[in-house]
Amino acid sequence: MKQKTFNMILFKNSKNSICPDRAWEVYINCCKLTKDSNKNTMEYLEKIGSMSRTEKLQWRTKLSELGIELTPDQVEDYIFILSLAILNSWKIR
Repeated sequence: MKQKTFNMILFKNSKNSICPDRAWEVYINCCKLTKDSNKNTMEYLEKIGSMSRTEKLQWRTKLSELGIELTPDQVEDYIFILSLAILNSWKIR
């Protein structure tokens, strides 16, 4: 996916809590991750996208314990970006 297309999708479908340049960088890294991942890693990444609200809160808490502070909107946006990368990986497999 080209960056312009990505930015349009992100703007229309996300909480817009992440700077567009940072979001693009995250998307590229997620695409690389999905390309290089084994089946177990992909299954884990796919489960992130289907977490319940409670599971997202628990995940956000675990991240904060590691020093990664995210707002609820940022969690949603990062999961959305990961989901786009996973969809891209399905398309090219």
